[in-house]
Amino acid sequence: MSVYALNYVYGGPQDVLTEHRPAHRAFLRELHERGVVLVSGPLEGDGALIVLRADGAEEIERIIAQDPLVIHGAVTEHTIREWTVTIGSVGSEPTA
Repeated sequence: MSVYALNYVYGGPQDVLTEHRPAHRAFLRELHERGVVLVSGPLEGDGALIVLRADGAEEIERIIAQDPLVIHGAVTEHTIREWTVTIGSVGSEPTA
């Protein structure tokens, strides 16, 4: 498994984001308990960073398709990039 950085960009009506944020956070907490989400949190402005462990970007696409904020259109863009941790740890062994 590899580590991936997922960036969300929020758009659309603010009330949709506000309404579905509690379910989104519950969704991420459940993934965290399963060891899929390593860390997550909002970015300054209108986005979020979620660091996940997965077998590939396709797996992450399948996972986030179930996120309430994605389902209800509050996430208007996202990017997934594999991330190699070289200093510190986010639940995986760092490389030299």
